Amino acid sequence: MEVALVGSLPPPLATPAPYLIVGGFRLVELTALAYCDRGKVVIYVEEELDIPLILEGCRYEVKSPPPNDVPKVHVGCVPHLLAGRTCVSGAEPLTTVADLIEKNVEFMKLALDKLKQLGVELAGGDVRGHMRGDVYCRGKIREYTYIEGPAVVGPSSEVLPFTYVRPGTVLYHSTKARDEVKNAILDAYVRKQHSGYVGDSYIAPFVNLGAGTNVSNLKNTLGLVKPTYSRGVYRKLGVVFGEFVKTAIGTSVFGGKYVGPLSHLYGVVDRDVSPLSIYRNGVVTPMNREKAREYVRRDLEQFGRVDLHHRYMELLEKFFL
Repeated sequence: MEVALVGSLPPPLATPAPYLIVGGFRLVELTALAYCDRGKVVIYVEEELDIPLILEGCRYEVKSPPPNDVPKVHVGCVPHLLAGRTCVSGAEPLTTVADLIEKNVEFMKLALDKLKQLGVELAGGDVRGHMRGDVYCRGKIREYTYIEGPAVVGPSSEVLPFTYVRPGTVLYHSTKARDEVKNAILDAYVRKQHSGYVGDSYIAPFVNLGAGTNVSNLKNTLGLVKPTYSRGVYRKLGVVFGEFVKTAIGTSVFGGKYVGPLSHLYGVVDRDVSPLSIYRNGVVTPMNREKAREYVRRDLEQFGRVDLHHRYMELLEKFFL
């Protein structure tokens, strides 16, 4: 079985769209899971990125670039494949990262059910806390934690003590979380090691949330959240954080906002923040480009992924620098 994933999902991130996460797994992995019963699945993408994949129970390979004669599926249609539906047959395509967040729990239930049908044991890893419902665990769940599934705790990830993990939460790979997270997608190498709430949000790789960082996901008026990067409206929606974002101690971010890759935040953030910016209490200044390159190198070094420096520089140059 061969298929090519095409298209994009705003807002702009350095991570290619086929590697975005919904339902606990990357879109390339959901494609493999949907077609797992057809033997080995070869998935073609426009741009490959050597970041972790965690799916078990299926034989698949990711290649680039896509041949002209391979069937193409828009990335926003991939999650529907788990339910045996297609956008051609009437399923509504997901058009933004906000849609991934909104539909995350629904597709996570489908993905975990499919894994169980394949005979994959969900609750592996080191579990010392309390779990309720389906939790795909390949990492560590420490003492004095409560996890309500569906949820995913991937390899080398940790749910730290005194943490409440609510449905839809993903700690994808080498990620740590403390305090309270709800329907929050934390991609690889994310650090949320201190107090603070994150709900209904997408956090790209290599993000660090400082102590006391809180993300709003509900308007005080209980009205609909209208992000600038989507035509849709949402009852609950947090923040989309791009790669390498850093928040200072005590940072608070309004719901529905987009924080572009390599931005640093201080104080109360009540608007979108463009990539490579320093936001300090309402004042935005551009980040020095040479310093930004060095910041990326430092982040990758602490996780032993300096091999990705050139690749991320290419992506950042292409989209943001």
